[in-house]
Amino acid sequence: MTGSVSQSTAQRGDVNFPGSERLTPREREVLKLIVAGASNKETGRKLGISPRTIEVHRARIMAKLGARNAADLVRIVLSQDRGG
Repeated sequence: MTGSVSQSTAQRGDVNFPGSERLTPREREVLKLIVAGASNKETGRKLGISPRTIEVHRARIMAKLGARNAADLVRIVLSQDRGG
């Protein structure tokens, strides 16, 4: 799940969309990297935590935002770029 479409949002660090206020600061960091297309392993390396911990954060993010999968997470975050 890599792509230049998601990179602009991830590079700016934007995670301000409806529902983002429910996320912890660490969950926001994880979400930025997920949207940028990083795997659990890559995200864990960048944040200095285990891939399993990333899986836990990812599951909590998905539950809080009502996403069924990683593609839903990306759609939720990127929907703000298109004005809704």
